[in-house]
Amino acid sequence: MSEPEFDSVTTAAAEGLRRLEARVDALAEAVEVLARGLEGSPMAEPENPRAEEAARRAHELLLLAKPRRRDG
Repeated sequence: MSEPEFDSVTTAAAEGLRRLEARVDALAEAVEVLARGLEGSPMAEPENPRAEEAARRAHELLLLAKPRRRDG
């Protein structure tokens, strides 16, 4: 591969990776919002304890898996 081809492939791969990361971030945020919505209020009587427990666990996993932001 010549130098300009390598640069364009590298640039395209980096852009693809950025788009993938953005999609994964958006998906994780959507799941987090859904988990919070299913958790319910701490003072409320549980309507569906299994769903609320699953939501709590999902929320905890998302918090543990969330990467530390490097840019601020």
